[in-house]
Amino acid sequence: MKKILFAALALVFGLVSCVKDKPYPGITITNVSYTPTAVQATNDVTVSATISCFNSFDAKLVYTIGNENHEVAMAASNGAYTAVIPAQPDDTTVSFYVSAENSEASAKSASMSYTVGAIAIDYSVLRLNELNGNDKFIEIYNTGAEAINLAGVYIEKDGNQNWAGTADVTIQAGGYVLLYSEDVQQDHPEWPDYLIFHSGLSAKKNVRIQLLTPAGENIDDFNLTNIDLNGEAYGYPGNQAPASYSRNADTDWYYADATPGAVNVDGENIVLGLEGGVTPPPAPDYHDLILNELNGNTKFIEIYNKGTFDLVLDGLYIEKDDKPEPIWTGDGSITVPANGYVVLYSEDVVADHPELEGTNYIFGSGLSGKKAIRIAFFLASGEQLDIFTRCPAGGAWGDSMSNVSPLSYARTPDGGDWKLADETPGAANPATGDDIPQE
Repeated sequence: MKKILFAALALVFGLVSCVKDKPYPGITITNVSYTPTAVQATNDVTVSATISCFNSFDAKLVYTIGNENHEVAMAASNGAYTAVIPAQPDDTTVSFYVSAENSEASAKSASMSYTVGAIAIDYSVLRLNELNGNDKFIEIYNTGAEAINLAGVYIEKDGNQNWAGTADVTIQAGGYVLLYSEDVQQDHPEWPDYLIFHSGLSAKKNVRIQLLTPAGENIDDFNLTNIDLNGEAYGYPGNQAPASYSRNADTDWYYADATPGAVNVDGENIVLGLEGGVTPPPAPDYHDLILNELNGNTKFIEIYNKGTFDLVLDGLYIEKDDKPEPIWTGDGSITVPANGYVVLYSEDVVADHPELEGTNYIFGSGLSGKKAIRIAFFLASGEQLDIFTRCPAGGAWGDSMSNVSPLSYARTPDGGDWKLADETPGAANPATGDDIPQE
């Protein structure tokens, strides 16, 4: 047995896709492969391909042994076109390609080859490890214990081959092979041509990157079919990946800082929209935000987040009584942590809180514990999230009432019913309190 040697693949399908009603429909050839993948002297070899066109066509397998060419008609079988190369002696190198034609168009795959009697290489230990559409690179990682020559291993982008390994490329055990796009080749003048792939790579579009054996078997497949989920869940502008699609230690794909040719760093945001990937996490629910404590003595409003997501208060606002404008509007600088609090103070007491000067933690109004009052909390859309009112029957906002200071109007416990309780700004409210007088 000799170690298997494969000729470099160049499955560049520069083919015109078939479009009905066009006068010259094209022919598309994809998914060329052969079995068995480690050919022995007793094996016939079956070559298969997917060939499509709206019009009829003739397909054939052309194979070469030494200086002799042979042609075999291919027949449709289970959705693919197949033909057989008969068994050959050990050490025989066979190269082949698939072609198809009709009166209006023709197409041809590039050559693939195998050597009879070779020892099979275990390509299953190879992984796509990092893809970057900003710096435009593809990283392959060898998880195995032995070096592997990548002659004949190839990569397809969106169904078309964009790189094929040559005998120059060996990936060490636990090592990496780093490929750059021809779009940025000028930025890497030291990079040899055999480490350049022949397409771009986008950080803001759906993309499929497949790693395949010389026989056309799938080794690894990154198939991003719904990139919009990432913009919705993580707020990436235009769905633009902020860094790399990178495999974490758990082998799932995450967004992470680029580490070309080196060990990946674990990212926090998993890549959503992958075919067969994870279910998107539930969207943050802003209805988890409530008014939790109001105090007319030290004059603060406390917002509580009873949910499990940190929530940014950008655009949310608070109204008081019947004032025509909000007394406070949130911005991106303020986040209520999951199961946490944000405390806003009145402009009347800003001198007591110099650390808040110049921040958006100040609301533009007073707050009294001895007047009829309405405090309402809204989403940016105008939907009301929560409201607190204290007013005597037939009264008006601002009317005098019994003074409850220094106690707070507080939900007891957090998120519970409104009661009178000792103030606890930015901390858990008491478990119980007294009824709020309405006179």
